[in-house]
Amino acid sequence: MYQISNEKFGLFVTELRKKKNLTQKDLAEKLYVSDKTVSKWERGLSMPNVVLLIPIADILDVTVTELLRGEKIDTQKNIDTKEVEELVVGSLDMAVRNSIHQHRKNWILAYLLCFFISITEIIMLVVSGSSLAEMKGDILLVTGGMLLFGAWFCFFAKDILPTYYDANKINYVSQGIFRIHLVGLSFNNGNWIYICTTLKIWTLATVVLYPLAGIIIINCLNIALWDILNKIFLIMILGGMVVSIYIIGKKYE
Repeated sequence: MYQISNEKFGLFVTELRKKKNLTQKDLAEKLYVSDKTVSKWERGLSMPNVVLLIPIADILDVTVTELLRGEKIDTQKNIDTKEVEELVVGSLDMAVRNSIHQHRKNWILAYLLCFFISITEIIMLVVSGSSLAEMKGDILLVTGGMLLFGAWFCFFAKDILPTYYDANKINYVSQGIFRIHLVGLSFNNGNWIYICTTLKIWTLATVVLYPLAGIIIINCLNIALWDILNKIFLIMILGGMVVSIYIIGKKYE
């Protein structure tokens, strides 16, 4: 299969842009993107969204095929339709990969922020007089478990399932040490990305809000009340997570 080269694409765009006497900012304004985005294209750091390929080709007076190949094509030469198809499919795959990579970076940053917030909250509980022995049965256990669960989804979980998930009704996903199995729900590439997002939101929200609830109730009310309420919170957290997965999964199944 013909492989699209980010570097070759970037050099070709740079060459064509300069021939048109356009600056990166000029080209960016015509495409309604930032000049930093154009700079990333030209340096081979990323590829434009598929919907921008035709506008770019029109502005630079080349065909989309030439744009993706990163070179001019002899008009006398017959272009293999299979090669054109591979170029288009390749551009779609690259756009998806770029999007997934950016989303993963955003979630990693979100995880690190929530991690430091939760650690700060645990320290505040200790400083306020709550011993680790009092917290280990609920706050430390739940927060630690959710941090591990969230770390898996934000850092390691694959956002795209193998193609056989789309062809068969499979109600479990197994990736490394992680396994999720839900009766009555089929996993596929239509709903998996939304399920992953839902799990990330629930885990990160829990690691921040659960210790915060402990701080407020233990310090403003009393620890006996927390012993009662934390069980209710756990049921709400776990039950809400499962229900949310089913709702989102079924919606995009």
